[in-house]
Amino acid sequence: MTPDQFSALALALGPAVQVKPILETVQFRVGGKAFATLGWPAEGWAVVKVAPSRQAWALSLGAGVAPEPGRRRKAGIVLIRLAAIDAGVTADLLGDAWSFAHRASRASRDGGVAAAETALFA
Repeated sequence: MTPDQFSALALALGPAVQVKPILETVQFRVGGKAFATLGWPAEGWAVVKVAPSRQAWALSLGAGVAPEPGRRRKAGIVLIRLAAIDAGVTADLLGDAWSFAHRASRASRDGGVAAAETALFA
């Protein structure tokens, strides 16, 4: 898997995908929520954020997937070594991460509206 192939898979998730360059990386977002970052923690790597409940599934997909070390280890963030993963696995991970970010984006947006309506009509 090359960085260009990773980017193409992320962008293929739909027109709502936003690309945000950050220093040496490229972050992919939906609804303002990041679901993947290419080039982190180093060139040839990427990270995706799946639901924490799906992290074990993500880690079972192969040797090219690893948990992020440190405090976010159980937060659903997984590392992908691009040279060790195929396009099918990457597409599955990106689709799952996009879905999780999209749900989170809608929940925060809907929650904000509900909170505002509650305050307005209280």
